[in-house]
Amino acid sequence: MKDLFTRSKSNPILKPNPDNGWESLKVYNPGAIFHEGKYHLFYRAVGKSEDAHSAIGYATSVDGEHFDRYPKPILDREEGNPLELRGLEDPRITKIGDTFYMAYAAYDGKLPRLCTAESKDLAIWHKQGIAFKNFDFISTDGRFWGLKGEGKFRVNAATKKQKNNWSKSGAIFPEKINNKYWMIFNDPTIWIANSDDAINWNLAVKEPLIYSRTSTDLFDNLYVEVGPPPIKTNRGWFVMYHGINELHQYQLGFVLLELNNPLKVIYRSSGPIFGPREEYELGGMVDIVPGVMDLIWEGDERKIKLHLKEAEAKGFMPQVAFVPAAVLVDGNLRLFYGAGDQYICTATARIDDILATIDSVQA
Repeated sequence: MKDLFTRSKSNPILKPNPDNGWESLKVYNPGAIFHEGKYHLFYRAVGKSEDAHSAIGYATSVDGEHFDRYPKPILDREEGNPLELRGLEDPRITKIGDTFYMAYAAYDGKLPRLCTAESKDLAIWHKQGIAFKNFDFISTDGRFWGLKGEGKFRVNAATKKQKNNWSKSGAIFPEKINNKYWMIFNDPTIWIANSDDAINWNLAVKEPLIYSRTSTDLFDNLYVEVGPPPIKTNRGWFVMYHGINELHQYQLGFVLLELNNPLKVIYRSSGPIFGPREEYELGGMVDIVPGVMDLIWEGDERKIKLHLKEAEAKGFMPQVAFVPAAVLVDGNLRLFYGAGDQYICTATARIDDILATIDSVQA
């Protein structure tokens, strides 16, 4: 399967803004929605300071490529809240009825916790708190990148204490199913949850919906992570997810879920439909390079760049095209994604061309 998307010639469409301290270092991993003739983009931003943290910025566009940015974060950490010490990360946006829902991660510097917020107008957001009040990551077959052994991910006492409430990367379905709200979430395996009120969430089943695959020649053989919110098609719920391989490449695959039973996977792509290839996607200020985030929180850009050069010289530079947003307008699927954890880019494809790959594989 090949990369089916055409990248914008304007990429990167958003870069760090040196005139705004809160977004002067990194802008990436946006959520998006198309509403009243405009693309509304909600993006993660990090500034240069001794107290650096992630905030969520807001920008709008008519064409999906040229954006007007708001001068201040649309959503930020609350001072004195230790769970938000390092800010708010990787928003994904969904509209159900007359309400917009945002799923994002609050990060304390060690542990992300999936949270939600609601809005009626996209401008004023009300935080609803932690989505999973009693989520036991480890006992629900939690697995961690870097702890792999004999086909399983080992969990020791220190890991359990530090990571047991790990939750992030939430993507809410755009309509209720069987009178419940539904959401897929997390990494390095993907779970599915539901809710009666879109505030308090529980696992729909006590095992992941999508695991990484073990074959060494597949794009998702190391771990998987949720992509954009699901999109309804006549073939089923079209759900894109990130597959990460042992070369540390972030590529986008997809599954189809049954429309009336999203617990059932009816198709899974054998290869990626999108992945990093351009210069702005092949390097950058990548978060998962060991030690980078500690330097980012210190706000010293010189040290960060030096550390990244050393990592690249040692052969460890992940290639990241991270896609939390996909907007479908008149059959045209527009991705918004973080490139190299430093910029925001966009690419488009016809959704019928993507779904046609199912028939070509099965034929």
